[in-house]
Amino acid sequence: MKIRVLHVIDHLGYGGAPFVVKGLVERMPADRIESLVYALRPNPKPIPLAVPVITLTSHKYSPTAVWSLARLCRTRQIDIIHAHLQKAFLSSLLATYLGSSRLVLHEHGPIFRGGTGCLYRAFLRWFGPRANVIIANSEAAQVAVCRSLRRPEVPVEVVPNFIDAVQFDPDRYDRHAARESLGLGPEQFAVGFVGRLDRAKGADLLVEAAALLRYEPSSYRFIIVGDGPERSSLQARMRQLGLDRMVRLAGLQENPAAVMRAFDAGVVPSRREAFGIAALELMRMKVPVIVSRVGGLPELVRDGQTGIVLPQLLPQALAESIRRLREDRALRERLGQSAFVHASSFDGRAAVAQVVAIYERLRAQGQTRGT
Repeated sequence: MKIRVLHVIDHLGYGGAPFVVKGLVERMPADRIESLVYALRPNPKPIPLAVPVITLTSHKYSPTAVWSLARLCRTRQIDIIHAHLQKAFLSSLLATYLGSSRLVLHEHGPIFRGGTGCLYRAFLRWFGPRANVIIANSEAAQVAVCRSLRRPEVPVEVVPNFIDAVQFDPDRYDRHAARESLGLGPEQFAVGFVGRLDRAKGADLLVEAAALLRYEPSSYRFIIVGDGPERSSLQARMRQLGLDRMVRLAGLQENPAAVMRAFDAGVVPSRREAFGIAALELMRMKVPVIVSRVGGLPELVRDGQTGIVLPQLLPQALAESIRRLREDRALRERLGQSAFVHASSFDGRAAVAQVVAIYERLRAQGQTRGT
């Protein structure tokens, strides 16, 4: 009999966690796992999934989510709830009091969040032991979860994120056409950022670095791909610094790989980052990357081997690393090729096998308890 798994997530908008869910459910062995996705609120532009999706239309903080989730588990005879992100954690943990499904919590990065993150960590400490397994996407996230839990009997397993190796294949895209679509000339050095425009991702640091490089003889262009709450403040700062022609806000792109093909260098200047999937995507596209020394990024990017890890998260250090790549073509090519080889191992096969093994172990444990 197939294992019935319900993936619960806050929403299915374009972002790291929703794409992890998509990667997992669409790669599961269909003869062993039956997947269903449950989104706690609608998104104006949800990612497409090749499995059934149920989306709640109530307010995102509505307590009806818990009752609806518990009822769904009973009617669909769900074996395992696999919860992603904070609100899904809360709803799924509370729903376990009303049912018998096994529970997997999947940590994508809120464990590092400031502000309300302290409430999340406290909630995890109080209720996290109800989970049967917690998945962390990096060793750094694993350490942070264990520190919050303080309960060594709860298994916390590292399952790294992965990408679609077919989509992120540089040979699929024409570099000249990609650069032409962005209005880039042959001599312009294109530096790219891909991610949500909020403080955590650090796009503002790239704008400040661009200001430091604007008077140099080399011709730099900065492409910021993504959307988010800081878009308007970034635009205001660009106007204040006179960077409107040097920095371009390219907006949300459904296929960022096509835009990445135009980049000469990529930057991930995050202030917090559990894994760094944007860095992995850039690496797979043979783009030499510059990343901050936070969370899981130093695990993914080996300084001087598969990219550059900033010694300090400052605009000056970022500008210096960009200048270094601009001036050293051989370094760019070596880092880009090494990054491509390293990133190619994150194709999802090992991660999916790990998750399937977790599901099978949990069902076996549930059957043992039932006998």
